[in-house]
Amino acid sequence: MAHRYANMWSRVASRLTAIAHTRAGAFRWGVFVVLSLIWIGGGLYYWRDQGVLEALYLTVSAVGMWDQYFGARDVTLQVVRYAALAVPVVGLLFAFSGQLGRSLARLFNLGAAHHIVIAGDSPAALSLANDCRRYKDSVIIVAEDLPSETALALRRKGVTVLEGDARQIETLRSARAHHAAHVIAFEPDDTANLQIEACVRRLVGDQRRKPPIGVHVATRSPMLLKEAREMRSAQTRKAKNAVAPPVDPKPFSLEEIGARALVQAQSQTILSLAKQLNQDRVHIVFFGFDQGGEAVAERILVSLWSAHFEAPRITVLAPNPEAVGAGFRARHREAFAHPDVWAADVAFMPFDWDAASIGAELLDQVESQRGKPTAIVVSTGADPGNIHLALALKRACNRGLRWPAPIFMHESSQSEFSQQYAKGDETEELDAYLQAFGAHQTTATRARIIEGNLDRGAAVAHEHYNKGLGKRDAMSMKELQSAMRDWSDVLETYRAANRAVADAAMTKAWDAGWRPVKKGEKGDTQPAVAPELIDRMARREHDRWMAERLVSGWRPTANGEARDNELMIHNKIVPWEALNEDDKNNDVVQVRAAMDVARIMHKDGFARR
Repeated sequence: MAHRYANMWSRVASRLTAIAHTRAGAFRWGVFVVLSLIWIGGGLYYWRDQGVLEALYLTVSAVGMWDQYFGARDVTLQVVRYAALAVPVVGLLFAFSGQLGRSLARLFNLGAAHHIVIAGDSPAALSLANDCRRYKDSVIIVAEDLPSETALALRRKGVTVLEGDARQIETLRSARAHHAAHVIAFEPDDTANLQIEACVRRLVGDQRRKPPIGVHVATRSPMLLKEAREMRSAQTRKAKNAVAPPVDPKPFSLEEIGARALVQAQSQTILSLAKQLNQDRVHIVFFGFDQGGEAVAERILVSLWSAHFEAPRITVLAPNPEAVGAGFRARHREAFAHPDVWAADVAFMPFDWDAASIGAELLDQVESQRGKPTAIVVSTGADPGNIHLALALKRACNRGLRWPAPIFMHESSQSEFSQQYAKGDETEELDAYLQAFGAHQTTATRARIIEGNLDRGAAVAHEHYNKGLGKRDAMSMKELQSAMRDWSDVLETYRAANRAVADAAMTKAWDAGWRPVKKGEKGDTQPAVAPELIDRMARREHDRWMAERLVSGWRPTANGEARDNELMIHNKIVPWEALNEDDKNNDVVQVRAAMDVARIMHKDGFARR
């Protein structure tokens, strides 16, 4: 059962908030009408012999409890008098119950602790709030310009809505952020989110917190995300021999979450298609290269390395390929600076989807220069453009089955189009089909942001490497589940490396001949790598590791340099033949780690593909 983030006071406050804002008009009016009918109808029936006007007068006078009503013995008269008393009492109670509930909720929130505070009013922030409430977490959301109907809908679900600027300490104090389990800075502006994190730090001060408050900072810029993580790593190093800080910063990116989820889920499909098409390498063609597209490209370059294929290839089509290519190379300089070790196979070609349509001539150009694609990613920066372009691509690719490749369409929010037409491969024949990825409904969730479920596999990979578990049998499921305990203490540079190992896990399982079981199948819960494949897969794992280090900004040693983690210089970024036996065994460890990562990602087991 999932852990609930709340204490008694915050749970009561959430419940009162929901009750106070529940749409109960029909119920309330129903009770009021029934009581009124009992009173008026019963009275008129009892006094029917007195004439209409007199009967009405005597019925209404039940409120005063005089004469026959005061010492009534008749059952009908007693029912009438109590109904007459109940009508005004119930009416007043219902009239003020909402305000009373809101006031009590604010009172109980003064003792709120171990809850979740979300700062921001974006659709992604609201999705996260709703998802947390599904797990019965107590949630306080801080927003400045939340529409009244949206705020009302949140309150009906038990979310406490505070109007204010989360960059102000007093606003965070009102949200009890210094007593929260998690604070999520979810404003659209990166700078605002960093300011919110700084405010939480000042609010908490030197208070000891065990465990520390997790401050999750949404970051759109990939470079800022990297620097924020490195800053966290530096803080972790300083805290090694000191008291743990009260705040644990956890930068995240929805684009990265969407990209990692896509690669983990679709790597086996892409590899199987590459084999079916007799391709020598996985080739991904991008139409558009916004932040979501670039995040997918990064994950492909650092994880989609198979022992059965050459290094992955990426082709990007954009209206201004020179500027897009220059920006990508500037952000990943080391990935292109060492061709003697590895250089990213990324090419940028011109295509303006607003000024030209997709036809055979475009497909011919890409195919002649770069080869047929294994998969296509559409990520232009706007959902309507992605939908239109993806649909046009599907038609062009399926004309004569020219490019029978899956088309992954990036969405910021799920649309009716994607739910109806982008459901994945629904036919047995080899053809192009659409599949959506990256919508905030699937990325901005409790499991992925707060619980960090995408990092479970990375924690297992780190445990393998840290303890040399490749020399022994597979880890038990209990060991796999406990591997997350020490993950918070891992330096960011090693986190990045192990995230790539986790993202490559399904590729390793495919290389070893395994696939996740389908519904109803009986699976093997401990898939193994055949001994004759170990060396080949370890070699490819080393190639993949070098690519990941270079894409992450590391560079090989030169001119007698020594390894330096601070300067991101590594002496193992060398060809396989230059490694010693211990280093080669480390790659064997990571191959075995990948199989355990695959196990924890697919607990129903695996079957031979």
